[in-house]
Amino acid sequence: MPINLIAHDTRLEGRTPSRSRDTLTIEVNESTPLEGFFDYAVETALGHIGILRLSIMAHGLYVRDLDTTAIQFCAELISYQTVHNFARLRGLVDHIVLYVCHAAETHMTRRGEGDELCRQIAIAANAEVTAARERQEYTAVETCSFIDCESSPIEFGNWEGQVVRYGRDGRVIAEFGDAPAVAEPAPTRPDPRFTMRR
Repeated sequence: MPINLIAHDTRLEGRTPSRSRDTLTIEVNESTPLEGFFDYAVETALGHIGILRLSIMAHGLYVRDLDTTAIQFCAELISYQTVHNFARLRGLVDHIVLYVCHAAETHMTRRGEGDELCRQIAIAANAEVTAARERQEYTAVETCSFIDCESSPIEFGNWEGQVVRYGRDGRVIAEFGDAPAVAEPAPTRPDPRFTMRR
């Protein structure tokens, strides 16, 4: 039976959501080779007749020197240099959800590279990809007693801002979320809050 897989880069603070009967979890960090993560994902997919939903929880990055964006995931990051690794999941994963700030950004760089990176992930994996164009909020509550502290699992809740779903061919198949605010038209009669000086 296909399974869900949550991959949490622990540089995103908070406790990894718990595994369940239909969801496995894996933690990665700056010392985890990206190839090691994909080895695990492929092995998991083959052992469970595929992955229905691969959720990646990580920070989005702006790489100033290269004027590009990336996803802070494993040692090598997910970027244009590493996106080819998703081809290893081709035919093994149905849907990839990026819980990453600005993963599908269109305005942070001159070329809207977050959007293009998400398209390349979809094409390489032959999977649908859902990602946000804006910053995403999440909660991880820590409660402490006299003896110990315990944190709740990371909870992303509702998406913030524009969210995009890419088809297997990299084309946008759906957009949802907050539309940009429409600018108010100029007042047609004088506004009493403003006084014209002559």
